[in-house]
Amino acid sequence: MASGGSVPIIPNIEHNCVGDGVPAQVSTLVQHRSERSPSVSSERTLRAIGRVGQAVNLAVERFVTVGETIADDNPEIKQDMYEACKEARAAGCSIERLCEITATDPLGYPPPDGPLSDRSAMIRAARALLSSVTRVLLLADIVVVKQLLLAKDRVARSLCRMESVANFTEFVRAFSVFGAEMVELAHVTGDRQADLKEERRRAQMAAARQVLERSTMMLLTSSKTCLRHPECPDSRENRDTVFCQMRRAMDLIHYVVKDGVLETVAERLSPRGGGQVDWDSERATAFTSLRHFSRLVELSRPQVTETTPKVIGGGDVIEEAPAQRELTRSSSVRDRRIEGGGGRSSRAKNYASLERELVPPASRSAEAAMLGLSSVLVPETRDQLLASLDKVVEKTQDFTDSAYTTHEHRENILLLCDRAKLELNQLLRIAINTEPFATNTTDIDSAIESVQNAGQDLSQQLVLAVSDQVTELGHVIKAGIDIVNSLRNIALNQELDRLQECADRFHDYIDHILEVCKLLRHIALSETLQVQAKFMEINLKIYAPQVITAARALSAHPTSKIAKENLEVFVDMWQWLASDVSTVSKEIIEMAQAQTKPDKTEYLSLPRPGKHGTTSKPLKPTRLDQEEQEKIAKAGLEMKMLTNEMDAETDKWNGASDENNDIVKRAKNMSSMAFSMYQFTKGEGTLRTTQDLFTQAEYFAEEANRLYKVVRQFSYQVPAGQPKKELLENLDKVPTYVQTLQFTVKDPTVGKAATFVKVDHVIQETKNLMNVINKVVTTCFDCANKYKLDFSGLSGRVAAGSSRDDEGGSGGTGDSKGATTSTEGGM
Repeated sequence: MASGGSVPIIPNIEHNCVGDGVPAQVSTLVQHRSERSPSVSSERTLRAIGRVGQAVNLAVERFVTVGETIADDNPEIKQDMYEACKEARAAGCSIERLCEITATDPLGYPPPDGPLSDRSAMIRAARALLSSVTRVLLLADIVVVKQLLLAKDRVARSLCRMESVANFTEFVRAFSVFGAEMVELAHVTGDRQADLKEERRRAQMAAARQVLERSTMMLLTSSKTCLRHPECPDSRENRDTVFCQMRRAMDLIHYVVKDGVLETVAERLSPRGGGQVDWDSERATAFTSLRHFSRLVELSRPQVTETTPKVIGGGDVIEEAPAQRELTRSSSVRDRRIEGGGGRSSRAKNYASLERELVPPASRSAEAAMLGLSSVLVPETRDQLLASLDKVVEKTQDFTDSAYTTHEHRENILLLCDRAKLELNQLLRIAINTEPFATNTTDIDSAIESVQNAGQDLSQQLVLAVSDQVTELGHVIKAGIDIVNSLRNIALNQELDRLQECADRFHDYIDHILEVCKLLRHIALSETLQVQAKFMEINLKIYAPQVITAARALSAHPTSKIAKENLEVFVDMWQWLASDVSTVSKEIIEMAQAQTKPDKTEYLSLPRPGKHGTTSKPLKPTRLDQEEQEKIAKAGLEMKMLTNEMDAETDKWNGASDENNDIVKRAKNMSSMAFSMYQFTKGEGTLRTTQDLFTQAEYFAEEANRLYKVVRQFSYQVPAGQPKKELLENLDKVPTYVQTLQFTVKDPTVGKAATFVKVDHVIQETKNLMNVINKVVTTCFDCANKYKLDFSGLSGRVAAGSSRDDEGGSGGTGDSKGATTSTEGGM
């Protein structure tokens, strides 16, 4: 199968069946009631039933046609896919035939024993259709997984080629291939990430894609530095670290695509076997352990029921057996409060209220059975409660062992852990004393409330301990950024003693941030935030020290332009990671504080000050939120890859000085602008608002206009032939893309949704223009090398040649001044 041949087909296979409302139509047919009298079924209803059957069969036919197309391109699933499609087609025809029999009855209504009367035939056909369609979708998913793994393997092979190149020309060629394959991998992994149902897998895929995306620029500069200075061990360490981290990211993609196969195998080979509970795995944090402990305590709550005497229909007692006591779990907190009029404190209710109140009693009983729980009066349950609390105490050791936790918080955490142990021991003692008198559970309920309160207080104290460290985190990050900014000058001056001193202080700051990241993961309430905190810690541990390594490489070669650029790229990576820590820590703290604080009543009917509809103001330039950034992430990544290709192409021609080469200057300016626009799609860089992006796009169009005129002037030096023809073909596309971008920027919009659409269009048009500029610049350098042409002085000749451009009709880019018009209606 051709690469990516069925990627656009797979989504359509679901749309062909699901998108046409087939499930609803089949459900309507299955639920067609037989209670209605035959005379009630009107002719219109019967005709509608017939049309539904035809629509179902037609949708199934389109669905299986796509499935058969996929089978033709993939021999390994061809036989299974054809069989599944055959079954689906037969089920669709059966549904249509059953509906047709009903709709064409000569009396105008179905007979009492007709196909839709007892619904059994329709149910069988619907089940057959569901089974076969599910099988087709699973086979199609195998194809998608195969394509994703093939794309990942191609990128891995490209990495190996780049790692083994011996000269700069081979590296540029290998990097161009790598860039195209990375874009393809970004597309397929992005689609897969959107399809993943499990939150943790989705977050892991996002983390892996982010590592690959951010590491690409470091891969370029570190490899160039290593090729330029092969004798420098620091530059080689930079490069090897980036290669290693990118391979780890691709291993994570493979792991997620295989849906945790590695984890499943490890669990199967584990001595504990399949009895291992999820909270005791590598996911376990302080909060997940506390949540699990709270759930065990709640599920172990006993409730006594007594069997009632048997009575006959008239009310006479026929047998009065001795009352038998049976222990069961009570219902939810809310139900017990309604039934018994009692209640529990809001503080204990807060911590696990979502899990207890949203899960029905039957589900909780099933969960208790799965965990092996019966009641706190059972010895096995007591052992599980003690083991669960030991796990909580173990996880809190990361807080108490941290050098950055204050003495007060450390003492409070230890005291609360001791209190939780005492409360649990008290509960177990009461349970043992109460066991002979199982009808009296009042004391046990009270003891359970005390245990839950202790767990809630401990969770609040953990949040407070992390909150204090996060407050200091801003100062630590700022100090680290100041040190990083001074490293450049220190390295250029070759002040090795100062460099070592700065390195020691910088490592101290890194250790502090790593400690905060570890504690943040402990209190993260969602799996997405847990994964983000974990990979922030990993990336900081690996990439932050490489800033010092890059500085050492620069100090060894202070006149090397590429070594200086390499340091700047690693500094940018450090700043990205520091920004991620600030953003994610704020989200984790806010969510944790909202969960552990007592509920506050809000009166939503009262108007908020300054928020009245009559005083609303026009929308101001805003930043993109996380969801919007994810939607345009693909286009942003493609534009970043184009800037990397442009940088690699311009750096390849070392003989052309930037001061004398106008094409190089314009191309680098455009590459820098495009990169800043890419950073905007990630919520980073100097462009903060949508209006900043639109203004940057105007400047980008202007620069493209200037580059067009310079290249046009250069083309007069190129002799007639195929190279000149190719240059002019690419060059003539520039005016069209420039005008399209300018019109898109000037298009007025109102509202957040329309503004995001405009942002997406601006990114797409900038990417298209950057793509054609890449081709123009590459062709220019090919012509210059082939014919030994001169780049210098082109800007000075542009004015003289502008009239000639206008006469030839090839300079129709419009007045570049128009691009500077303010987009007042842009928001």
